[in-house]
Formats: sequence, structure tokens, C-alpha cells
Amino acid sequence: MVRIRIGEGWESDPGVRAGLRAGSSGPRRDAIRSIVDVVAVEVDGVDIGAGRTEGPVAEGVLGLLRAVGRLASGGEHASVPFDDGAVELLLHRRGGQALLSVATLARPARLLAHDVEIDLPRLAEAARAAALTFCDRVAEIAPSARALPELRALLAAATRAPAVAEASRPAVPGTRSRRTRRRPRDASCSFELHDEEGRLSTFRGPGADLASLLVQGRVAFRSPTGEEFLAITGSPYLLFRDLCAAASRLAAAPGAPLSFDLARPGRSATARVLAAGDTVSVDGGEPVRCDPLAFAQAIVEGAADFCSVVRGRARRQAHNALLVDLEQSASSCLTHVLELREGDRASASRRRIRVRREPRASPTPLAPGRLRRVSFRPTTSSEVGPPARDGLFLLPGVLVACGRDRTVGLDPAGGEERWIAPGASQAAASGGRVALLRGDALEMRDAATGSVLWSRPPPPDVGTRSTLVLDPVGHILVASGGSVHAFDAAGGQPAWSFASPGAARVRLLPLGTLLVVAADGGMVHALDPDGRVAWRLRGAGPLATPPVGTARSCLLAFRTPTGATLASVDPSTGTRCFESSLDFTPDGPPLRAAGRIVIAGRVAGDGVVAAIEEDGAHAWTEPSPTGVVPALAPRPGGLLAKGPDGTCAALDREGRTLWIRSAAGRPSPPGNLPPVAVRGLVLVAAEEVEWLDGATGQPVGRVPAHAPAQLAVGDDLATWTLDGDGLLAGARVRGHLAEVGPPPPSPP
Repeated sequence: MVRIRIGEGWESDPGVRAGLRAGSSGPRRDAIRSIVDVVAVEVDGVDIGAGRTEGPVAEGVLGLLRAVGRLASGGEHASVPFDDGAVELLLHRRGGQALLSVATLARPARLLAHDVEIDLPRLAEAARAAALTFCDRVAEIAPSARALPELRALLAAATRAPAVAEASRPAVPGTRSRRTRRRPRDASCSFELHDEEGRLSTFRGPGADLASLLVQGRVAFRSPTGEEFLAITGSPYLLFRDLCAAASRLAAAPGAPLSFDLARPGRSATARVLAAGDTVSVDGGEPVRCDPLAFAQAIVEGAADFCSVVRGRARRQAHNALLVDLEQSASSCLTHVLELREGDRASASRRRIRVRREPRASPTPLAPGRLRRVSFRPTTSSEVGPPARDGLFLLPGVLVACGRDRTVGLDPAGGEERWIAPGASQAAASGGRVALLRGDALEMRDAATGSVLWSRPPPPDVGTRSTLVLDPVGHILVASGGSVHAFDAAGGQPAWSFASPGAARVRLLPLGTLLVVAADGGMVHALDPDGRVAWRLRGAGPLATPPVGTARSCLLAFRTPTGATLASVDPSTGTRCFESSLDFTPDGPPLRAAGRIVIAGRVAGDGVVAAIEEDGAHAWTEPSPTGVVPALAPRPGGLLAKGPDGTCAALDREGRTLWIRSAAGRPSPPGNLPPVAVRGLVLVAAEEVEWLDGATGQPVGRVPAHAPAQLAVGDDLATWTLDGDGLLAGARVRGHLAEVGPPPPSPP
């Protein structure tokens, strides 16, 4: 006996009842679409979906009617999605019978029911009865609801009684296939496909079809010694889907313990797999010696072989989106795993790295003697909308501010607007040019006039977290996800593209003619001007901070189970100059100050600052003078450390605190802009923007701006701020008061 039962909980929902009784059709249609409950298929009183087939009732029942109608008219299979596609009711026809399966794609993916045989006419009658009952229950609450399009469609589908046509036969007979890949002294994967009825050949496409892939079989793994340590019977497609996800996790954190579950036959039975160290164990059994990366390689090679066998048995499956996604996932993961297993690859030849030096702030004091006060006058105020990630650029002769609403170029001296352009989500500026990236265009403008030099469509995978960079060799680089696209900065023509295997996000660092691409998983590639890999490095763990570098070395910080590792790499060849272990988690990029490398981080929530010699030896580690993880900046002979509330301290080369300016009690705006040392003064931006005396830390002036998100300062102390709402404010020095005399005593 078959029955389709619809849950009744929605009937007591006051929001649904009020919507159905509303006076206009809009709220009533919204109420119909908001009815969510279980659409259970019961066979002999047992719900084959175990209560998982939940979703919008009207949509689910209509989908079930159409699926049954498709089978009745001669179709071979159909499916009905529930729970936003996480659960699917699959229908397959065998003669005058319908075979019902329920698959859940939530990991571990499994078949809750497999090929439950039901008489097709009885299933059609049960579906029609469920649809009519649902319409009657809605009409009891609001009789006029029968006129709504959603119920009219249900009633029309329920009143049609399709004749059961003879089912078509598969074009290709089913076979049993086995593919095993073996490598000496390495793990291997084998699988079996049991497709006696030719279900694989029922795919007609295009699109995504799960039903045609759910043939039964077996997936097994052997250790390098030939011992079978894992064997699962079930649907190879679902098993490889979960296994590939596990292989990606193994590759993302090589060396870290990882456990995952695989579905065994049944509704809840699972196999727990643990990969730790150089062993793999199943269900707490005796560990088998097997490198987890070799295990991951066997997984993805087995998945690739499975896709190849399926396409060989049923050519049309090459257009099945689900199979294509699995094959692409396996291919990308295999590339990542092979790179991880191969490890570092240094460049065979050295190249000269010339890095454009950032302009240094003028060391000339603003005035002789000791400054007592500096006053500022506002020069401009303008709205650009929420700022781009890097949206404020002080270029020679022009200041550029970019927000979502508009981009403006201003005269740095007087603050007058020179040009206005549409806004953008990302911006970059260098060499008198400004690059803008928005959803519909990537364009280059002249920084002095704002005129468009060229414009083109952006790469297809651009999102809100994309990064825009202008490199010194004439490329504009767009990083999105794990991919980098390069375009000619002169004309906008595509130059090359690169995808970092297994990366969800990459950080870019141009170093002369090389581009360092550091992936979040820990793989680092250096690309030459043509996009070819010059060298590759495998980090000790996931990337902890953005890379920084000079012509002499590239600094890379990687997270480890005990803290982090700071690596210095020769940018010319990719060879490691040193690796230094850190017993804290970095929180901010390393920087060079007073001839040393300094980096800030946290230990159990407390901020620390550490200094490392250029040869990797530890110089000192001290608690943060601000009490929290500080933003660091260099100063002559030492460094500056600043907290989010504006507390700022000056440290000497040995980590001793010279002075501290407390801002306790002030609000802490989002973010923590580093302080800026220029002409004997220190600019500290938090809720307020203050200038401090660089020698004593005493306040000498205040800029008329509020809680900036971005900051630009000129040698003449002209200050430009851009807050989180996109308000651009500029200020220039109005005057100053200095005391000439003997210097004050040094602080204790």
C-alpha cells in the first residue's frame, strides 16, 4: 500500500492563516508559497524518506505530480528536490513499476531508501489524492484560495490521469566495471559499478541528474603494502563526492589530524575515517601506515577514473552537471595534492629583482626646537560612498578617493575637485594611472585628468572580495578566489591567467618582474611576466598574514599547531633563507624596522610583539605595550605600536618602551590603522585623529576628522581621511608653535 501524507503543522501557523484570508492576491500567494512541511511517501506504513522530504508543500506536490506524469508517459526517471535540494526523491521506471529512492546530499551523503518498488498507477493515484486533499485543507481556511495560480496548477495536474505508456529500454546494456590504479609503494583506490539495468544510460540531459548516477557498487582502498583498509558498499557517486571533499580538507591542512564520515548501507550507519600523522584508521581500528596525502591522491585519482568509466558507458553523461562538477573537483584537488607531495621547486636560474622603493617620509622636522602645538584647517569635504578596499591614493599632483558611489580626483594643495568618475568596489593606482573595478567594467583612467584610457568587461568570477593590483611590469592584476587574471595595463588585453590549486583566496605581492601569489592553504607560487611559475614553495601550514618583501627577501608567515613559522625566501630563486618558529599566532604582516623584522600577534588573547634578526635569530619578544595586538609602523631607530582605541607607544630597537600615550576610555572604531611617523611627529588615527610629538608622545595637534577607515599623509603634513561611510576630509597645517632651547631630559 502506498500513501502520500502531507504534514499538518502549517495549518496552525497564524501567519499562514492570516495571509490566506487577506483581501488581495499578493499576500495570499505569498502565504501559499510559505507553507513548508513534510511530504512523506509511505509504503506499507513506513516513510521511505525518514521525515527528510520537507519543503514548500505546493511546489513539492506539484513536482511529484509532474514526476509521476513523466514516468507514466514513458520517461525512464524523474526527481523531486526537497530541503533546498539537500534531499531528492528519485523515481525510476521498470516496466509498470516505479522504483523510489531517497538521497540526502548532506555529508555523509547516503541513500535513505533505494529502489522501493511501487505499482506506478497506484503511485499516480496517491499523488493525485494528496494534491486534492491539500487543496481542500487550504480551501477550508480560505475558500477563495482555490482561484490562486498555485492551487489552480495543482488541481489541473491532479485531474489529469495520464495513460501509462510502455517504458523505453536503455540504449546501452548495463555492465559491471572495475578500475584500479596501483603505484608501487603507494596507496591505491578501486571501485565497482553494478549497472545491470543500464541506469547510467537513462540520462538525456542537459543539466544535473542525480537519479541516473545512483548505480550501486563498491569503493575500496589499499595501503602501500597492499592491505585493504577501507571498503564501502553503496553508491560510488555519493561515496566519491564525500571522499573528494575529504581529500580537499587533507590537502588544505597537510599534517593536521582529520576525521570524516562515510555512509554505510542503511539510514544511519557510518564509517569514521581518521588520518593522523602517517597513518589512516577506520572505525577506531588498528592504524594502517599510509601517508594522508597519498590517501588523498588515491581518492581523487579514483574519482577521476570513476567519471571516465561513467562517460565511457554512457556518452551523454559527459553533459551531466553533477558528474562534471565531481570531475573538475577531483582534477583541481589532484593538482594541489601533487604539488604538495612534490614540495618546493626552486628556480633554476637567478634573476635580478628590482623593486620600486616606497617614498620615505621626510626626516626634516617641521620646525626647529620642540613643537608645542600644530593647528590645522579643513581644506575639503566630499562624499564618495562606502570606500573601496584601497580607496585613497596620494599621487604626485593629485589625490584620488574611490567609493561605491563615485571616484574623485582632487588637487592636494587646495582640495578642489579636478574630475569625477563612477564609483567602484576595488581600486589601484600607480604611475599616474588609476584602475577601477566594478561589477560591469574594469577600466583604466588617467590620474591627472580622469579620462578613460580603456574599459573592458571584468573576469567572470569577480566578487566583492576580489583584489586589484597594478604591477611594475605593465599588468593590471585581478585576484578573485583562487585565480589571478592579468591584463595589459596599456590597452586592457588579456595577458594570462593562473589558478592556485586548492586555494579559496590568494594574496598578491609584486616584486620586480615577479608576482608572488600566496594561497590561504600555504602554497606560494612566483610567476614571471608571462604567467609561468618561476618557483614554488610549500608553507608549514595555512597562510597567516599577507606576504611582504623587498628585492632581498620575501617574508611569509604560516600558521602551525604550536603557533606560526616565519619564512624568509630569496625572491629570485625561491630558496629559503631561514625559517623561524613563533610561539604565538601572528595578527598582521611582518615589517622591517631598525634593521630587524618585527611582527605582532597574540598568545591566549594577549598581544605580543617580537623582533627577529635578518638571519632568523630571535632578538626579543615582549608583551604589547597597548595591552592588545597592536598595529605596527617603523620609526627612526625603532617602531611604533598602536591599539584600536588610539593608545600609542614608541619602542626602541631592543623592545623597550620609550613613551606611551594612553587613550583608555575612548571608543574603539572598527579596524586599527597603523600610526604614521613623519617629520618628527606621529599621526595616530582612531575615534579621533591626533598628532603626537615623536620624541615624547605628547599631543601637539588634532585633525578635524572622525574615525577614519583610510588615511593618507604628505610630507607637508597635509592629511586626508576617508571614513567608513565614504566621507572624505582633508586638512592642512595652519600654523605651529615651537620652543627653542635645551632638549628636555630623556624619559626614564
